[in-house]
Amino acid sequence: METGKKTFSSWQQKGNWRQLRWRGNFNAQVKQQHIQTLTDLLKNGFSLSEALWVMRRSGHFVSERLVEFHNRLAIGAELAECFECLSFTSQEKAQIQLAQHHGDLTATLANIAQQMQLTAKQRQELLKTLTYPVLLLIFVTALLLGMRQFLLPPLLATGMMAKDHWGVRFLTEVPYWLAGLVGCLCIGFLLLRMWFRRCSVLQRCTFWSRLPLVGGFYRLLVTSYFALEWGKLFQEGLELRQIIETMQITSKKSLMYQLSRELDLSLQEGIPLARRLAQYHFLTPEFSLIIFQGETKGRLGTELVLYSRLTQKRFYQRMEKLLHLVQPLIFLLVALLIVSVYAAIFLPLYGNLNEVL
Repeated sequence: METGKKTFSSWQQKGNWRQLRWRGNFNAQVKQQHIQTLTDLLKNGFSLSEALWVMRRSGHFVSERLVEFHNRLAIGAELAECFECLSFTSQEKAQIQLAQHHGDLTATLANIAQQMQLTAKQRQELLKTLTYPVLLLIFVTALLLGMRQFLLPPLLATGMMAKDHWGVRFLTEVPYWLAGLVGCLCIGFLLLRMWFRRCSVLQRCTFWSRLPLVGGFYRLLVTSYFALEWGKLFQEGLELRQIIETMQITSKKSLMYQLSRELDLSLQEGIPLARRLAQYHFLTPEFSLIIFQGETKGRLGTELVLYSRLTQKRFYQRMEKLLHLVQPLIFLLVALLIVSVYAAIFLPLYGNLNEVL
C-alpha cells in the first residue's frame, strides 16, 4: 500500500501539466452533472470502476478527468484523492473520507449533488433578481457622469445655476463618492483575502458566522453539514471518541479536521462535548442541545440526521425569502438615485427662474 502511494505521488507530479490543461473546462454545472450521473450509476448496481467506464463511453462527460480518476483508483490512491479529478473541495473530500467509514458512499455523493443543485438554483435566482436592477444602476451612473461632463459645464458658464447650490455639488461630488466606495470595497476585499490566507479554518468560520446578515445562513449551512456526517457515523455504531478519531483522518485544510483536534483536547481535559460545542459560534445552539440529549437517550444518530434535513430546509427557505426582498430594495435605491439626479439638475434652474421672475 505504501509503494502504491509513492507511485501515485510520483505519477501525480508527472501528470500535473495534464491536469492544468483541462482544469479550466470544468465549471460547477458540469461538476454537478458528473456527480449526479455517477450517483445514479452506483444506485443501479454499478461498481465505481464500471460507472466511470460507462460515463467515459457515453461521450457526454470530460473524458480526461474520468481517465485520471480511474488511473488513480487503479494504482491504489485514496478515494478522496481520486475525487480531486472532479474538483472536489476540501470539505467535500472530507465527506468522502467519512463515507469510507460509515460505508454509504452513494448517499454521500447524492447529498453533495443535491447541495450543488440547490446552490445552482439559488445562484440563478439571485442572478435573475439582480440583473435588471444592476443594469438600471449602471445606466443611472452613466447618466450622472454624462450630466456632470457635458450638461453641467455649459449651464454653469451661462450663469443659470449657482456653483454653491447643493444640487451642483451633488452632481460634482457623487462620481468621486462612487469611485471611493468602489475603491474601499476592493481594498477591503483584498485585505480580507490576505487575512484568510494566514488564519485557520476555525477562525474563518467564526468570522463568517458573526457577520450580521450572512452569519445566520452560514451557521445553518455548517450545522447541517456536521449533523449529517456525525449522524451517519453514530448510526454505524461508532462512539464519540471513535468519531473524533475518524474526523482526524480527513484533510488538514478541512473544518472537520481542525474541529476534531480541538474536541479531542477538550475531552482529554474532561470538558463535556455539548458544552464545548456550544462555544463555537458557527454552530447553532440547538446542535449542542441535541448532542447532550441524544447521548442520554441513545438515539443520537437518528436525531442528528433528522436535524440536518430540517436545518438544510430552513436554510433554503430563508434564502428564498431574502431573494424576494433584495430586488425591491435595489429598485428603491435606484429610484432614489434617479430622483436625486433630476432634483439636482432642475431645482437650481427653477430657483434661478424664480429670482428672475
